[in-house]
This record gives sequence, C-alpha cells and structure tokens, in this order.
Amino acid sequence: MHRPRPTALLAALTALTACAAATALAAGPAAASEQPDPHGVTGTVDAPAGLNLRSGSPTGTVVGTMPRGTRAHVDCWVPGPSVTGPFGATTVWDAVDSYTTPTGDIIDFNGRVLASDAWIDTGGDTSRMVPRC
Repeated sequence: MHRPRPTALLAALTALTACAAATALAAGPAAASEQPDPHGVTGTVDAPAGLNLRSGSPTGTVVGTMPRGTRAHVDCWVPGPSVTGPFGATTVWDAVDSYTTPTGDIIDFNGRVLASDAWIDTGGDTSRMVPRC
C-alpha cells in the first residue's frame, strides 16, 4: 500500500487552502455588490459649489443645495439624466433622506430628495450598494 509522504500531503493541503482563500477573496466584493444594503450608505458631496437637491424626480424643482463636504445618507437610487462629475458620467440619482453639513448641522427630510450620484463619493458603485427605489 502506497502512503503519501507527510510533506507531499502538507503541500497539497497548503495549495488547496490558498486556492480556497483566493476564491473567497475574489467572490467577496461581487457577493457584496449583489446584496444592496437596505439601510443605505453615506457619501461625501464633492461638488465645489454645492450639490442641488431635487424634489420628485431627477428633473424636478431644485429645493435646496448640499454644501461641499456634506455627508449624505443615500437609501436608494433612481435612473435619470446623465451627469458628469469627478467620478465620471452616470445616470444614477441618489435618494437622500438626510445629511450632515460640514459644520455638523443635521438636515432630515420627511421623505426623500434626489441628487446626482456623479458628485457624491460613496466609495463605490452606488447602484450596486443600495436598492433601486
């Protein structure tokens, strides 16, 4: 009867473990992007002159402006007109339910307003991070 040598068995186990770890790491972000966070994400406004907030739809009336550096809470997104910002062009419009200004003021909406995702840094593809509204 042929028995594998312990060093050969250890090498095989090490290779199998490394392969499984690499597969898990590669699958991690994809799995996370397939499961949007129902609680939303927070992003930072990067529009030098501030970012317009719109009511009802991406082409709705401007109801306010978030200053640069504001931390916006995005709970879902809708498609809208393409806008180009520092992160490229996008048709994703973020539904913002509240935000915190750079001076610490908290603005909470009774509902949602919309702002172009092109000017909000959420650290990734917002349309994969939160559900569509």
